[in-house]
Amino acid sequence: MITEIEIAGVATYPAGGERLTDLKKVNYLFGHNGCGKTTISRAIRNPSINAGYNVSWRDGRQLEALVFNRDFADASFGDQMQGIFTLGQDSTRAVAEIERLTGEIARLDNDLVNLRRNLVGVDGAGGREAELAAARAALIEACWKSQVDHKDTFMSAFTGFRGKKSDFCTKLLAEAEGNTSELKTLDALTAEAATVFQDAATPEIAIAPISFDRFAGLEASPILARSIVGRDDVVVAALIGRLGNSDWVKQGVGYLTNADGPCPFCQQQAPTGLLDDLNAFFDEQYEADLASINLLAAAYEEAVNAVVARIDDLVATSHRFVDAAVLGERFSALKTAFELNIERIAAKRKEPSALVELDATVELTAAVAAQIAAANEETEQYNATIRNLAKAKSALTTQIWRFVVEERRTDLETYQTTASKLNRAIDGMRRSMDDNRTRRADLRRQLSAIEETITSVRPTVDSINRILSQYGFSNFRLEVAGERDDMYRLVRLDGSDAAHSLSEGERSFITFLYFYHQLAGSITNTGTAVEKVVVFDDPVSSLDADVLFVVSALIRKVISDVRQNAGNVRQVFVLTHNIYFHKEVSFDRERRDRARPFETFWIVRKRENVSSLTRYDYNPVKTSYELLWDEVRNPDRPNLTIQNTMRRIVENYLTVLGGLKQDEIVALFEGRDAQICASLFSWINDGSHSSHDDIYVAVDDNAVQGYLRVFREVFELTGHGAHYRMMMRISEDEAEDVRVAAAQADAVTAYLVASAESQHPEQPTAG
Repeated sequence: MITEIEIAGVATYPAGGERLTDLKKVNYLFGHNGCGKTTISRAIRNPSINAGYNVSWRDGRQLEALVFNRDFADASFGDQMQGIFTLGQDSTRAVAEIERLTGEIARLDNDLVNLRRNLVGVDGAGGREAELAAARAALIEACWKSQVDHKDTFMSAFTGFRGKKSDFCTKLLAEAEGNTSELKTLDALTAEAATVFQDAATPEIAIAPISFDRFAGLEASPILARSIVGRDDVVVAALIGRLGNSDWVKQGVGYLTNADGPCPFCQQQAPTGLLDDLNAFFDEQYEADLASINLLAAAYEEAVNAVVARIDDLVATSHRFVDAAVLGERFSALKTAFELNIERIAAKRKEPSALVELDATVELTAAVAAQIAAANEETEQYNATIRNLAKAKSALTTQIWRFVVEERRTDLETYQTTASKLNRAIDGMRRSMDDNRTRRADLRRQLSAIEETITSVRPTVDSINRILSQYGFSNFRLEVAGERDDMYRLVRLDGSDAAHSLSEGERSFITFLYFYHQLAGSITNTGTAVEKVVVFDDPVSSLDADVLFVVSALIRKVISDVRQNAGNVRQVFVLTHNIYFHKEVSFDRERRDRARPFETFWIVRKRENVSSLTRYDYNPVKTSYELLWDEVRNPDRPNLTIQNTMRRIVENYLTVLGGLKQDEIVALFEGRDAQICASLFSWINDGSHSSHDDIYVAVDDNAVQGYLRVFREVFELTGHGAHYRMMMRISEDEAEDVRVAAAQADAVTAYLVASAESQHPEQPTAG
């Protein structure tokens, strides 16, 4: 059964589309000519002919669609018409077998519907497949979070899977199955990615080694630990030794020599031989030791300057694998030690007799050397990676996917557990559906084989000719034609061809009968039991009233069968612009103010050359006569117009259709009731044909209620009470309550009669 029809951008329908939704077994569509009804019937007949058509079927089960419209009439009517095969009348056993096979096929179809509902839901978007899709969607979002978190760092590894969430998830599921690479930390992968994934990577230059070997020997020089003094066998040696001022004396020798005789300090004449004794005290050994100290100072300072210059350059020029902060700290400590040792050597040169000990810098220099060595080792590894970059990229990419798999391990395992259960259920349903389809196809072959042996086009000819004769179409008939007696042709009574000489009404009627008989048959000798959706698109054009009634009755029979699930038609659409036909076809005495659960009502409109579809929860198409009754039923009816409304009802139904005169109707009453009825007619005519004058006519709620009661009695006494109750939508139980209430209103009626008599002492004669 069709559940929804959408038409967008076709004919006069807007590009945004119009929809018929929540369609039922029986669907009525009313609209004037040219408003877009035939476009709807064409969409049902073959939605694939236009991209703007979209027809949705319940449970995705598409049925055969038979559509009666202009296209059908043009395609079917001609010199010969395809024969309609129906079951023969003398094939009881075969018919029973067909019914059995049809029943089994129906059960299989029902099983298929239930399986499909469990598989994909009622609307095709639920069931186990929807549960599986929801689990996959949740996994996709979880996996995508890893992509978002790491996309900047691992962009190259994610190449090809960065643009679509589902592709990324699929890749991760595949990696979870077979990725056994080494699991590294995020920090390690990030550091390696910075090298491997950089664009146009170039090798790094290793750091030239810095030699610190000289410092150990210089800092342990024995000259620093020896007190350097003069000879002890000279006359002044004892005095210098006792005073411990050899360094001061050594400096003073220079001043004494320059003074040339006098003491430079006391300006007294220096003793004879003092300068010689002093020079003798500071002999060659002393001078040699001083030279050694000077050499040590120069060598140490040279070594320090060379190392400091190298490290300064290293700090100033950043290196990929040198931590500048750590190197800076170590270099600062080393320079401090160097500067202190230089100061101590300078002090030794100034006071050679002093004992000096330098700080060993071996640990500080070893730390710097170790950092440089480590940087060179990393440089070599880096350069080796660069030299084999393609292999490194592949390995790192695999390791990154392994890391992401472990990061999403819980999500992946949860999905795999759920998906495994759902896939088993889905596979089982699909196998069952395949088995049912196979079984159904086999049953259909058996059914077709039986149909081929007992179907005939003759019963349809007899049935159509019988209907034509019954309704006065006696100047032409249908007969079997074709080389294999599988076609029809229209002939006159003398056997001549009648196809091209029929009136438009005759042509329309025979075409409709031909279509009608296809509902229970098939244009091939198989398929008589196929379920169908049927569309009647304005089938009464050019038909007179009698034939319109016949067509309406036949369509009502189809609708009745659809409601009761009898026959092969499962859904029907009736489209028309004819109000009388619509009322005939849609009439349902059990329908109240709202549509029945099995039916829908629609109005098709076209304004400013744009078609629209509007649904109603009641039948929106009413005759003028029914609209009059609507006003009588309305509790909020206007008092001033109700008189004219009742007059028109009485005239239309009782006088015109029923042939009763007013005086005849009054004669049906006795005593006071006769006066009430006469007063009713008088009041109606007064209210509908003269202006209102409150001096003579007082129209109040009590008066209206009283005359409405008498209005009902008119129908009851004329034998049309059933019509009154039908039009007033009153059940038999409600009618009994009304009769009780009427008896209680007699007192009010008496007052109204007296009032009417006082206002109109001479009652006019009806008629």
